[in-house]
Formats: sequence, structure tokens, C-alpha cells
Amino acid sequence: MLKIVFVFAVILQSSFLSAADDAFDVGFRKIDVISQETDERFPMAVVYPTRDPAENISFGPFDMELSMYGKIADGMFPVAIISHGSGGSDLGYRSIAFNLVQQGFIVGMPLHPKNNYKDNTAEGTVRNWANRPKHIKAAIDSLLSHPKLSASIDNKKIAVVGHSAGGYTALATAGGVADAGMIAELCKNDLQLDEPFCNMGTESLVKLVKISNQADKRVKAIVMMAPVGILFKSEGALAQVDIPALLLRAEKDGVLTEPYHSEVIAKHYQNKKNLTYRTVSNAGHYSFITPVPDVLKRELGAVAEDPDGFDRAEFHDALGPEIASYLISVLN
Repeated sequence: MLKIVFVFAVILQSSFLSAADDAFDVGFRKIDVISQETDERFPMAVVYPTRDPAENISFGPFDMELSMYGKIADGMFPVAIISHGSGGSDLGYRSIAFNLVQQGFIVGMPLHPKNNYKDNTAEGTVRNWANRPKHIKAAIDSLLSHPKLSASIDNKKIAVVGHSAGGYTALATAGGVADAGMIAELCKNDLQLDEPFCNMGTESLVKLVKISNQADKRVKAIVMMAPVGILFKSEGALAQVDIPALLLRAEKDGVLTEPYHSEVIAKHYQNKKNLTYRTVSNAGHYSFITPVPDVLKRELGAVAEDPDGFDRAEFHDALGPEIASYLISVLN
């Protein structure tokens, strides 16, 4: 579902935004993450503040400024883990990640196993919904134990940011109890509904399947962008979630149909004082993904498309700072 296909692998390691003239340059490294719970190993891209000079690096048509494996800057930094959408990439939200780094965050971007652009065989399965939050926990574990980064992490300031299925993942990591059967119920009750999960079939979701992961108490805040929310429709699904959350709904989401997603989350969020909820005017479902050059838009298809009149580049100029400002305010 919500398949995000990145045609060229070069896109995944390029198209970074420049660090501009901020105090920090952007350090970059890849690390391996091992999830004991799911018995999986997967890569995670990590960007972080550094004083080592960034260099201009070209990957195909893209230029970026970053310090490969540079030394992390002195200080203690909060952490943000970014969870990509189904079938997506670990670097699909690099504009957000780079802005967070420039505001003093360490950012981990794991590639969810079997639900990414390289291998999407777990898409739409109960196992995938159950494993995604476990991937995030393992990603946090890896950062907290990393020999080059752990000493610089403020482990009392950890957040999860997610888009689409990644938004679901952030909420599940915070203690949301999902019910995969809600997908089958939705698709059966509205046969005209043009939802991606309905087109995949619901044979494996006929029975109500509760997915209950213990809340990761290290996570102190979450950000959800056009999230999958139908799985949290059951009464009490969000009873255990009691941390600040920023919920961004796309007004013209052509993939997820409201009121079955963001509206479900907003309705069931227990402590409304902890929820900041707004609709992004004229935004489409994929508008939260970092802009891509015009020369690649044809290959990327819907991932690169926005509603008429929506300027994704201008939106991302504001989106990164909004998320950074929000997390700074609630984590302090």
C-alpha cells in the first residue's frame, strides 16, 4: 500500500539540501541496525551536526554539501528518527532531516526491511504493521550504543517523525494499539472506496488482529505527516499514548481518504492538550517527500506530483523549520 517507488538508487543517496550558512555542517554516515525482536538487519542513514567542513559531492545530476563520516560536533544533541512510507526510502525526507541537523539534532533514517523501494514484499501484511515500530526501537538502540555518536546523545530528548505508514509507525512506537482488522472492515463497508489497501485484497485481515507493542518510553514526542490512521479506530487504541504529537493532514490527499486516518487519530487522541493538529492547505499525500528535480518527475510518477498550485519546494522551506521548532519546544 501507499507504494513509494524511487526509480534510481542515486536519488536515495543524493539530492541533499545544502547546509547553507548555519553553525553546523551536516555529517553523514551509514550504520547497520539489528532488531533482535524481528530477527532482521537493515541499514540506517544518520545525519548529525559536525564542525568538519562539508564538501561538494556530486551523484549524477545532484550536488550536496556534507561531511562524510565527519566527527560529531561538541555538545549533547536530541535525536529524531524518521520513518518512511510504505515502499519508500530512508532518505526520502532529507530536507526535513537536514533542517533538524542544522537545529542541533542527530537524525536516524532507517530503511524498513521488506517495506522499502528495494524489497516491498511485506507491504500490507500484519507482520509489517507489527514489525515497523520494532524497527524504530532497534534504530534508537543502535544510536544509543554507537561508539562515535552515543556520548553526544541527550537520551531524554528522543522523537519519532513519520509519513504515511511511517506516521502509523510513530504512533505505534508511542504505544498506540493497532487493529489490522479495521482495514478489512473499512474496505468491506465502502466498496467504492479508492484506498490502496482495498486494491491489495484483505484476505489476511479478515479476522480482527490486535497489534500491541509496548510503548517505547524513551520517545518523548512524535510528528505524523499524512499518517495511516484507520488501524487506530478501535476504542481505547490510543489510551496509552500520552506524549506531545504534531499531526499534519494533507488537505488534498489523493491516497488516504478522510475521515479514516488523521481524523481517526485526532478523535481518539486521549490528551487533546498534547495534540497539535493542522491541515496543510492544498497539499497532496506525497507533498511531504523532499522535492525532486524536474528531470526525474516522469520516472517517479505520483511520488513527485502535487495538486495544482502547490509548490512543494516552498512548502519544504517551511516544513523543516516547523518540525524542528515544534520538537525543540516540546522536548525542552
